[in-house]
Amino acid sequence: MANTDSQSQTFVEMVLALLEDRFPWLGTDQAVSGSETVDQLNDLHSTLRRARTVARRRQKKQTP
Repeated sequence: MANTDSQSQTFVEMVLALLEDRFPWLGTDQAVSGSETVDQLNDLHSTLRRARTVARRRQKKQTP
């Protein structure tokens, strides 16, 4: 169970880092285009799904 917790924490850290990289305006009063934000969120979602899929495949290969 501790292994799952550490993986979740790593995933959360990865999400936070991606959010900081992709949305530097978070936490500021800077005006942002709604359509641009939606496009960025879609890109982020796609990236996270791919990363999760790769991690699961690696985990399956390591499990005998």
